[in-house]
Amino acid sequence: MPTYVFRVRTPDNVAHRAQHIELPDLNAAMAQAQRYARTLIRHPVRRGQRAIGGAMDVEVGDQPIARLLLSEVALQIS
Repeated sequence: MPTYVFRVRTPDNVAHRAQHIELPDLNAAMAQAQRYARTLIRHPVRRGQRAIGGAMDVEVGDQPIARLLLSEVALQIS
């Protein structure tokens, strides 16, 4: 199974956290990225904050394969 890296980036594109998880495929990785992003922004959204910046990058090795904008995830849960 490939190891996927989930990297949180601030609005100014600075990487702050990385989580490494072995998952069977890209679909599982994207589902995990959604869960991780929702966990990160849950409290600001509940407090009414709508302008959430930054992104969650999904990588395999050093290759970026997807990016979730945290503002779009915030809209999904608000």
